[in-house]
Amino acid sequence: MKKILLVIVIFFFASEIYSQVVSEDTRQKVGVSVTVINDFWMEGPDGIDSRFVNIGSNVDFSYNHRLGKSPLFLSAGIGLGMHNYYSNGLIDDIKADTITFSKIQQGYKKSKLSTVYIDIPVEFSFKSEGGFRMAIGFKAGYLIGSKIKYKGDRTVNDNVLVKIKSKSVKQLEPWRYGPTFRLGYKWINVWGYYQLSNMFRKDRGPDLYPISVGIMILPW
Repeated sequence: MKKILLVIVIFFFASEIYSQVVSEDTRQKVGVSVTVINDFWMEGPDGIDSRFVNIGSNVDFSYNHRLGKSPLFLSAGIGLGMHNYYSNGLIDDIKADTITFSKIQQGYKKSKLSTVYIDIPVEFSFKSEGGFRMAIGFKAGYLIGSKIKYKGDRTVNDNVLVKIKSKSVKQLEPWRYGPTFRLGYKWINVWGYYQLSNMFRKDRGPDLYPISVGIMILPW
């Protein structure tokens, strides 16, 4: 959460500087946004429950091409997606070819899987003179970072606190893709993404299809 707040602060600071040194025409063509998101699993492994709040963030930069003099725009760009999935499950063996999640009965403080993607978003949008915005799009991304983190008892109720951190979850599918949607007024939009691709490689992990929803902030 602290890292996400830091990203938001840096974003707004950079946006304020950017808006003061570039022209209005440039701001219409070059878009930047930050989105605070919450991630869900469509269906998790048997017996594994995802936490209700799984906060992550997106930062996106895009080039916006206006279609003639209409209020319609076609945009493409690049973004960074950071996701956190908290649950009562722990990967049994991070080094195994095929991984499974074991349910943690009790005695744990945190069990989290984190992923970071470089994304290429494409979007078709409508922007009225009054500030109403609506867009549908599609994005594809490539995994550039992943890790698991566990903090809790070594075994059930033994009161020996351990911390486990493992990077590079090799069983994850490196590519992701799916449709996006947003709706809003001026600088604040509701945003959503449905991942069509499985989170894990075929036969190397459970079937998980994340959904992300959040609030997108556009400084102009």
